[in-house]
Amino acid sequence: MSLRLLNGLSWSAFALVGGFCALQALEWALSPASGVMGGGADEFALAWLSRLAVFLITGVTALITALIVLNAAGRAGRENVAVAVLAAVVAAGASALVRYGVGATPAGEGPRYMLLVFTSWLGSGGILVAGYVFYLRALSSDEEARTAELRRGALETQQLATRLRLLQAQVEPHFLFNTLSNIRRLAQTDAPAGRTMLYQLSRYLRAALPRMREHETTLAEEIELVRAYLGLQQVRMGARLETAIEAPPALLEARVPPMMLATLVENAIKHGIAPLAEGGTIRISAQKADGALRLTVADTGRGLAASSGTGVGLANIRARLTALYGERAGLHLEANSPRGVAAVITLPLA
Repeated sequence: MSLRLLNGLSWSAFALVGGFCALQALEWALSPASGVMGGGADEFALAWLSRLAVFLITGVTALITALIVLNAAGRAGRENVAVAVLAAVVAAGASALVRYGVGATPAGEGPRYMLLVFTSWLGSGGILVAGYVFYLRALSSDEEARTAELRRGALETQQLATRLRLLQAQVEPHFLFNTLSNIRRLAQTDAPAGRTMLYQLSRYLRAALPRMREHETTLAEEIELVRAYLGLQQVRMGARLETAIEAPPALLEARVPPMMLATLVENAIKHGIAPLAEGGTIRISAQKADGALRLTVADTGRGLAASSGTGVGLANIRARLTALYGERAGLHLEANSPRGVAAVITLPLA
């Protein structure tokens, strides 16, 4: 028999039917017609148990038969009153036949007694069917809700992955166009430096491109890419650019989103240091603070302005952090001492 036809059959259902049969057997034993009340406790218990066994056979048969009929009709059929009535009638008929088949009928009263059993259990079967119609309907609704939730979760995951790919793709041309623009200017003013920068760019891209489309990388790999990027910029800026990177070895295996540090460094050079004739210093540091990873890119450039924090690169970082970590991560800008800006990324430390 297909398990689908027994959908809803459980130990709880057996317990409910068992309790109902126990009460029915007790009612029979307490009735004067049974002739049990005049005897002792042992006789009463034995009569109750014997009647309980007969009622259990009848009740379990009715339960299983009703479930088969209801499940065979499907969800649409279970919501049909005619199907529910049919299930109750078939359950009562099957219970009467099984009771007759096991010999639990008085001698000489086969057909008439079977009809009596059928009519007496028809009402019980109706109650049983009504309860299971509501139960199976609730079960189907729960399954549909779980399925819808799984589909919604899969769709949200797919949308998140698509959004991250779009945000990540936005980083690549932004960075490349700026670098190629620098190479073009150097080619016009300092050809040897332009060739050196182009060589450095090719080395950088060979290392960076395999990682650019990943959602996460290690802090060590991100610092390696930042070093390569700073090498490109030092070809262009020379002594005007000084750098320092401080990252404890214990944090180098921490998982971080790729290209975020490079974006902050690019932002610091473009808006903070490059406009100054004397240049400046960029200091990159990683710290553990309150169970989180704190990444800081501090420059000694022009400092905070009214438009600070509104650029495309910083907006991209904020959007990616929100998509990846929600409220557990963030980016904020603060004044650096004695001059400049410090951009701070806070990430969950895994």
